[in-house]
Amino acid sequence: RDVNRVHKVLEGANIKLASVASDVLGVSGRNMLEALIAGSTDPSAMADLARGRLKAKREALTAALTGLVGPHQRFLLKELLAHIYGLDAHLAILDAEIRSRVEEYEELIALLDSIPIDGRQKRSWLKSAPT
Repeated sequence: RDVNRVHKVLEGANIKLASVASDVLGVSGRNMLEALIAGSTDPSAMADLARGRLKAKREALTAALTGLVGPHQRFLLKELLAHIYGLDAHLAILDAEIRSRVEEYEELIALLDSIPIDGRQKRSWLKSAPT
């Protein structure tokens, strides 16, 4: 929901980052959002923050980052990103806990993963699996 809220705040500022970047909260997107929060108004400079495959879309990024971000939108983006970063940190803690608890069962898990299952068997197994 928070990611959708980020999208809505950006759309309200006429920033169309989602139309160019498949993951607005990827490394490039987060860098651009942080620049917006810090007060950057230069779409070209923010487009230069692109990494990886997104670098090839510099012109489209520049156009997508052309908008008017007000102080209230910067505030909302800052709060939403802080919340998302906090959730990411909590997920990392949970992942570490899960890894430590299943560590002693790694060999058994690998054995189970090695069992070949055709599509029909797998689907019937998934239907009976608890959710």
